[in-house]
Amino acid sequence: MDQRVGTVAVHRHHLVVCNSEPDEWPAKVEGLSDTISALSRGCVRLPNRAMITLSDFAPVPRCHKSSLDRIDVAVFPLGLVAKDLDQDGVQDLLSLLSRPILPTSWSPSAELPFDHSWLELTHNRHIFVCTHGARDPLCGIHGGQLLKELRQVIEARHLRKHMAAWATSHIGGHKFAANAIVYPRGDWYATWCDRCRGAKGTPVADAETIVDAALRDSVWWDTWRGAINMTKEDQVDTWLRRNGGHENHGHQAEDTFEAWVPPAAGVRGTGVH
Repeated sequence: MDQRVGTVAVHRHHLVVCNSEPDEWPAKVEGLSDTISALSRGCVRLPNRAMITLSDFAPVPRCHKSSLDRIDVAVFPLGLVAKDLDQDGVQDLLSLLSRPILPTSWSPSAELPFDHSWLELTHNRHIFVCTHGARDPLCGIHGGQLLKELRQVIEARHLRKHMAAWATSHIGGHKFAANAIVYPRGDWYATWCDRCRGAKGTPVADAETIVDAALRDSVWWDTWRGAINMTKEDQVDTWLRRNGGHENHGHQAEDTFEAWVPPAAGVRGTGVH
């Protein structure tokens, strides 16, 4: 079995601190502000825990350009965007995520104690690639290459209205870089670019295959590490059941889903939210 399988730490939520550029990220991002530190500390106390990263994901404009004392946080795969949170707002968000039953986009607004919006995840796809070079050079080099190729593929196929690729800080598994997560499914991929890069040294084929899998709402099993809301044991069992206990070379994104085609695939969109 591929050593990448079963390497995703169990977590229920991925909390994305929005509107943060990679050149702002030190090796450890948790101390960038007291608000981010409070969010990071609270994540480990949530049921089944949560992962926190910083990203250039921009569902709302950044209002505090010189400070991260107030932050916007997107919660995947829930699709909630909590806006303009200070430390008290962070505690409100953490309290909400501790509930056994979570709100949805059709829940009454009065149930949420902070300003918020909802992402459209029925048809839209978000791909997060670790490009955290200050944490590990492999992530910066391989992740940066993969992110560049993903954005070019999305642009070339006129998918910008329904798909976007974003940089994210460290998610773990730097030796497997480039690492990517696709939402709303929450599948993790490790393309391992030092072993499978294209003829010109760029992961073009990897980007194409990730986009294809996202469009089909399927899994690229050859590079699958695991998924959100799964224990490591469940990840291994799922991979073994799908592949019959054997590696699946040459069968990329083979699930028998009919390819989903965006309704405006032939028209350039302004961006996905």
